[in-house]
Amino acid sequence: MQEKHISTLVRAAAIFPLVLCCAVLLNSCKDKGAETPAPPEKAASSAASVQTDDQASAQAKQLLDFMIFNVGDALRREAGQPMWRELVRDMRNQVEAYYNALRATNENPERMVRIGLFLADGARDLSAFQKATDIYTATLKDWESLPEEVRGGTEGQRLRSFLLNGLGSCLMQQRKMTEALPYYEESLKLDQARYNSVSPGEGKPLPTADHLSPELENAAKDVLSSYRCLAECQLFADDPEQARETLQAGQKLALSMQNLSAKISFEFVHLLSTLGNLESRVGQPRKALAAWMQAAGLAEQLRKNSSSPADQAQAISLIRRLTPSIKAVQNQLLNQQQEDSPNQPEQ
Repeated sequence: MQEKHISTLVRAAAIFPLVLCCAVLLNSCKDKGAETPAPPEKAASSAASVQTDDQASAQAKQLLDFMIFNVGDALRREAGQPMWRELVRDMRNQVEAYYNALRATNENPERMVRIGLFLADGARDLSAFQKATDIYTATLKDWESLPEEVRGGTEGQRLRSFLLNGLGSCLMQQRKMTEALPYYEESLKLDQARYNSVSPGEGKPLPTADHLSPELENAAKDVLSSYRCLAECQLFADDPEQARETLQAGQKLALSMQNLSAKISFEFVHLLSTLGNLESRVGQPRKALAAWMQAAGLAEQLRKNSSSPADQAQAISLIRRLTPSIKAVQNQLLNQQQEDSPNQPEQ
């Protein structure tokens, strides 16, 4: 329990000051959107500051993107915590107002797609599945309207994969597995192609974590996540053998990477945990234990080696979730061993 409170406080300390900045920026952007053009007599006097203003505007947009897509995404995942609910609701309202303003002007189509994805993910996390589905669908149409060079680029392909994965998740959470599977399958294909396009090549390990490009790190993380998501859907669709094949393919890929950053390693932990869940569900406790132990061992390495409080908190959370399952299976196997052992002869 103490570790849980520490983990929550670490996240709060990291997020809260930045969220306040996010709210200020969103209000600022909304206010600027309502401004009227400068009258002609002021145009000449403002000409000298155009370049400075443009530079400041670009920096503000970069900061806004960081707030929404990094800080906001972290906060969105805390929506289930009572202490965050009002803050999450206020942030979502501000982001949605900004999103609607972008849609009205079509000023920045790529940012509009990214914010649409953020809002759809948030609605899905709150189990507002119809609203999430509507936003995902609208955002996919917006994505299709992006220039070809954007859609065909690695970031454009990543956005499409996220949107397809989100639609699959909405359907799976409603137990519509048959409808969800094609979205997960297409998402995985996109992530596999993106990873193959930026990775060193088959049989070659990734560079060390310190030398990983953000593009390659994201591609590796995303493809492992897609393997796990597809396998979970296959499992809930009562196809455990196909789910096992999918997870083992992801495991093989992760092991071939060898040099894993923390971001990639956490995805590998989730994949191994899911593999353990599968083996437990189909009555293979020893295989389940092996997968969970490997996941817990990797999480413990992350806890010990990371200097990031957020990474340490995430590792602790994963270990805490895995520990009851590991202990339960260990006790099950011990009891089974005792029952199967021949009775010792009396002396």
